This record gives sequence, C-alpha cells and structure tokens, in this order.
Amino acid sequence: MTHWLLPFTALLLAFPAKAEPLRDPFQRPAASRPVAPAATPEKAPRLRALVLGGARSLANIDGHVLAAGEQFSGYTVLRIDARGALLARAGSELLLTMQDKDVE
Repeated sequence: MTHWLLPFTALLLAFPAKAEPLRDPFQRPAASRPVAPAATPEKAPRLRALVLGGARSLANIDGHVLAAGEQFSGYTVLRIDARGALLARAGSELLLTMQDKDVE
C-alpha cells in the first residue's frame, strides 16, 4: 500500500458499513404506527327558520339567528330570500332550504 492510502483505509475500518438484519421473508411486517381512524365529514348546517323582511331578513341556522353578511363557523351568509339562505365557504356556495332533510 502506498503512503497516502493509509489514512483512508483507517477511516473505512473505523466506520464499518451497517449490515441489514436478516428477516423471515414469509413474516408480515408489523405496523410501525397505529392507523388513525378516518376523519368524519363535517355535518352541513341546517336551516331551521326564515323571517322574511326584505333587506332585514333573518335565518335561523343551527340555532344562530343571522342576517345577510354575517358569519358563523367559517360560513358567510350571502343572501336570505323565499328560496332559503345562500352561504359561502372556501370558495363554494351552499343553498339551505326548508325542504332539506336532516340526515343523521
């Protein structure tokens, strides 16, 4: 061996490569972490009542009495009319009507 290879050889011998442990190829691997339960979808708000009065119309949504422009639970009330209450959230709109059934 030449003079300049000795330090590199010493380093290689000082830090041996890790050998992978042997394992049974027919054994199923154990779960490394518990599986989280699936997230339950958020329940849509429910329109309980409407009080129509033109620009002063009100809607009872999940117990909150709201006028157009007010916010609750991340929703913004856009409009209240005879059809129902129009809500907006995260760029999408949702029309709540009195005919909607509460699914439980």
